[in-house]
Amino acid sequence: MTLMNRKASILLSFVLSLFLSSSVFANEAISAVKETVAGSVDTAKTELIQEATEKAKAVATEAVTEKLVDTEKEKTPSTNAEIRQWYNDQVSTIPEQDKKWVAEGLTVQQRAQKAYDIRHHARIQAREFMQNKEEVTALQARDTAKYGNPDGPTFEYLVKKGTSKGLSEEEAYQNIIGSANRTNAAYNKKFGVKKEGESQ
Repeated sequence: MTLMNRKASILLSFVLSLFLSSSVFANEAISAVKETVAGSVDTAKTELIQEATEKAKAVATEAVTEKLVDTEKEKTPSTNAEIRQWYNDQVSTIPEQDKKWVAEGLTVQQRAQKAYDIRHHARIQAREFMQNKEEVTALQARDTAKYGNPDGPTFEYLVKKGTSKGLSEEEAYQNIIGSANRTNAAYNKKFGVKKEGESQ
């Protein structure tokens, strides 16, 4: 091999080594960039997940707090005065609810039945709240003597009572709706409940 050819060969080898070195460097650089990008994406995902988790916790905490507040507001009455007030509060909603029933197109009989149900269920629930079961027994005895039913008058009893006084069935239904929110004035006075109207 001539001196010139040998020099050319050495030069070529040098150039090839430079090329290979630069390729390795480029590949390493590309890998580093990919790892950085991947790391950034993972970090972003983690931050989003953490943010979403914190928001979910905040919403859950707020919901629990609201529930506790609502529960406190709806604290079960225990004394007879509290129970009597609760009972009056339940039936006092009937006039407003009746306006909605009229708007919904319910018949007078359907409205009377709904009004009766609210009053009757409130009566039953109030007695369940009472601590002194002897007092409950006394009230049931009174209702049995007055209405023939320990849980108060039935819907049919009230309709028959109305028609026996000369009212038509429709008028009897109207009478049930109109009187459903009126409670016994003597009992209200006894327990310090202020409510207009007198009834059972």
